[in-house]
Amino acid sequence: MYFLVIFLVFAFVPLAFDGHFLWYVTYTPNFLFFKIHEWPGMLSHFWSLGVEEQFYLLWPFMIFIIPLDFLKYLFPAIIGLSIIFKFIFFKSSGLFFSFYDVLPISCFDAFGMGALLALYLLEENKFSHFFTRIPVGLGFLSSVILACVIFIFNLSYLFGLAVSVASFYLILGAVRGYKGIPAAILNNQVIRYLGKISYGLYVYHNFIPWLLRCIKGEETAYPLSIHIINPGWIQSPIASFVVQSILLFVIASLSWTFIERPINNLKKYFV
Repeated sequence: MYFLVIFLVFAFVPLAFDGHFLWYVTYTPNFLFFKIHEWPGMLSHFWSLGVEEQFYLLWPFMIFIIPLDFLKYLFPAIIGLSIIFKFIFFKSSGLFFSFYDVLPISCFDAFGMGALLALYLLEENKFSHFFTRIPVGLGFLSSVILACVIFIFNLSYLFGLAVSVASFYLILGAVRGYKGIPAAILNNQVIRYLGKISYGLYVYHNFIPWLLRCIKGEETAYPLSIHIINPGWIQSPIASFVVQSILLFVIASLSWTFIERPINNLKKYFV
């Protein structure tokens, strides 16, 4: 779906890529953003998909090469290396979120936490860590408080780790099985459906403000000839947010139904 989106954008508004189309085709837009130190508008969120793909290319080789017994040391070491890198370079940038954030090594603390969780679930008795013995609710709440403290004191190099720890406990709780109110919320049909279309929600969300401006005939940078409405009530921030949310939900749902799900169903022929 990623390639479909960027090819569609290239077909209708090629100027949006500013001559950098190949960076997106090769899943390396994060390195482009680091190089030019600019966010390319509605394409800017693709940096995270680039980091994710680079992780998928690198991580399996590390797992194959390193013996299983050493992974419990490797993953914390990678987390530590990522934090040290960010401590050095984020501090020099003076910004809470800098362009160093888009480099893979800056995200390795998050990937490392995910790897530790996978390792724990794979070999629970052999690789249990002290933080897996902490109650899920306490671990999640503590990490959220830590993230707030980090944000207040501008300790940007630790913020990603705090968010990753919070995610760690949310996922761990889901694997173990939630009960009561958390279970009722997460098992809600609306929440479950939003989970199904979540990839589409992320891929399309940055295009929605641009699409609405095109529909209203207000887009000047990359206009499309789809000016069909110009209601004054959409000018208010709340109305604009509601309309954009509906547009995003509809587009992501159509994408799931006619693109993602059919493609996912093809996996049965290869797995």
